[in-house]
Order: sequence, then C-alpha cells, then structure tokens
Amino acid sequence: MAQWTTYLLFACLALEAGTIASRLSERALIAPAVADAQPLPDDVAASDARWRADAEKRADARSRAIGTLNLVALACTAVLWLVWLHRAYTNLVFVGSKRVRFSPTWAVGYWFIPFVNLVRAYQVMKDLWLRSESRNDRDGYDDLPAPVLLRGWWGMSLAWAGLEPVFTSLARDARTAEQLSDATHLGIAVGAVGIVATVLAIRVVREIDRRQRLFD
Repeated sequence: MAQWTTYLLFACLALEAGTIASRLSERALIAPAVADAQPLPDDVAASDARWRADAEKRADARSRAIGTLNLVALACTAVLWLVWLHRAYTNLVFVGSKRVRFSPTWAVGYWFIPFVNLVRAYQVMKDLWLRSESRNDRDGYDDLPAPVLLRGWWGMSLAWAGLEPVFTSLARDARTAEQLSDATHLGIAVGAVGIVATVLAIRVVREIDRRQRLFD
C-alpha cells in the first residue's frame, strides 16, 4: 500500500508540474496585453488577434485536460492514502505496548470531519510516525515533539489547501488582463506549493513504511 501510494503521489507530482507549465504558457499569452505597447496597424492587429485567440483556445483546452487529470489523480491518491493509513495504523496493535491513541477506523474517519480534520488528522499522523519509530514501546506520545518533516508536510499541505480556492476565485472573477495576470501568477505559486507538499508527502509515507518494515 505504501508503494502504490507513493506511485500515485508521483503521478500527482508530474501533473502539478504540468499545471505550472500550462500556467506559464498562459502568462506568456497574457503578457503582451498587460504591457503598455504601441498600437499595431489594423491588418497586423487583426492577424495578431486571431493568432492569440487560437493560442488561448489551445491553452485553455490543455489547462482543462490537465485539471481533470489532476482531480482524478488526487481522488485516487486520497483513497489509497487512507487505505494505507488504516493498514499502517492497524500494524501498531501488534507491536510493543499494543496500544494506540486512536482506533484504525477513527484514524481514517477524522479526515472526513470538517475543521476537526485540521487538528486530528495531523495528530493521527504524528502518533503513527512516533509509534512506528519506537515500535510502539509506550502508551502515550502526546508529550513528544513531531518530526520536522511531518510538521513541514502538514504546514505545506494546509497552505496548498488554503491557497487553491483563493486562486480559483481570483481566476473566475478576473475581468481584465491585469487581473488575469495576477491570477496566473498566484496559480503558479500555488502549483509550486503543491509540488513541495507532494514531495514531502512521499517522504512521509516512505519514512513511516521504512520504520514499520523493521517490526519483528
């Protein structure tokens, strides 16, 4: 499960890179409209307008295709992530103290509760990491700090989740070239945050899996 989860995360990584490339292409199309250029002769302007319209249609179609693939990949990854999480958390009841802070079912269930998941999901991952690292050799781990990698992943994931709807709203409401340019730049930044969050997620899964493979 850990291996397949990382495979899908790599797929998400590639698609996010494709999204950034698409937005960079869109930025190149918008840039001339944003710049305060001299007016072109009528015949040149008409030809230029037709070329830009065709290019924008191609860019829009490419962006929509990548966006659809992104949604499918994220949905599949989320399902597999939760399956892996359930199995990894279940493994803890067979080692050490044989105790866990949450039941495997609730370790997954907390991810579906709005606002609660902002805290509980992180606590689940922290508990899973620390118990896997020490082979579950004690009852409680609440007093121990979370690893830097885990905190970095969670912080970047929250930033990604928070910025994505802001970008969507800004892009939807854009009416001028300047507004569309601002939305595109934000979209590129959001994609960069997504790439970092995904890379850290891959490392989190691998590190937890590596520790659990040492269980007797």
